[in-house]
Amino acid sequence: MSFNEEKRNAIKKYMLEKIRKDDENFIRKTAETFAVSETSVRRYLKSCEEERIISVDPTKYCRYILSTVEKTWPLKNDGSLEEDRIFFSNVRPLLENLPKNVLDIWSYVFAEIMNNAIEHSEATEIKYSIKRDCLYTEVSILDNGIGIFKSIQDFIEKEENKQIDIEQAMLELYKGKLTTNPSCHSGEGIFFSSKMLTEFAILSDNTIFSFRSDEKEKFVQSHLISYYTKLKKVGTMVVMRLENDTITTSKDVFDSFAPLEEGFIKTLIPMREVCPLGNPVARSQARRILKRLDEFKEVIFDFNGIEFMGQGFADEIFRVFQNAHPDIVLRPINANEAVLGMIQHVIRA
Repeated sequence: MSFNEEKRNAIKKYMLEKIRKDDENFIRKTAETFAVSETSVRRYLKSCEEERIISVDPTKYCRYILSTVEKTWPLKNDGSLEEDRIFFSNVRPLLENLPKNVLDIWSYVFAEIMNNAIEHSEATEIKYSIKRDCLYTEVSILDNGIGIFKSIQDFIEKEENKQIDIEQAMLELYKGKLTTNPSCHSGEGIFFSSKMLTEFAILSDNTIFSFRSDEKEKFVQSHLISYYTKLKKVGTMVVMRLENDTITTSKDVFDSFAPLEEGFIKTLIPMREVCPLGNPVARSQARRILKRLDEFKEVIFDFNGIEFMGQGFADEIFRVFQNAHPDIVLRPINANEAVLGMIQHVIRA
């Protein structure tokens, strides 16, 4: 049986995703998902071997691994580093044959994150790594500096004369517009970089900031292991993953949150990430989240993964804050019936 190109590509990608996750039942699952014979799946498997996309690995449960190109570079942060030259000299050549939109994204996010390591971290050493297979490209950048959350804590303590914990420092990153060097930077780099990528995570002070990362500890540790013996101190490590065939463009992301005629007017709060200890229930939680949100015209609250929201939390955001800022649009997304019901309850009240 012959399939059209779209179905062939879908079967192949699904099978390779399962191999990447070392699923020993990948042949059966692929056949069942696409209603094809296991013989057909094995033909795809043989084709991928011939193309050297995969290779046999007896140590894996599925007996295969994706062929991977991986390279790491060390840098001395001596004042001469320039992030664009680093990208075009070393990283760009390993991204050959990727679509233009993918190259544009990597050019932007690498420059933003590497610049942070060079100019903000107070690091003396930086290491960066690239790993690419047929499905994804991953880039990690690590420095031995002060640590991004500690830097935010120190900045807010100095500017506002008050102390915040690491959780609050991390929360400020989700909102965007915060920079520890406002005269030279806008505080937008991490926000927009995270929205362009398939998966994004930052490790600092044993705390992980993540976006679209369901297994953030595993994602971070897979890169951190290779650095343990290479730097005496880990200040900040940023790990980024992007699908090689993504249709997302950097323009899409900027248009969504910062249209040219208005600037950075919209932000997104991933509730599951900003409430790591459980469901949002307390007014104090809400007040921490609401800090600086009056700088935006629209705030999207993503309730994906949130089962319940307390009345006090909902009231503080969707009644008290909304009444104080009637021109700001508060938009909940991915909310279940219980969460939507609580929002309606406090609005009616």
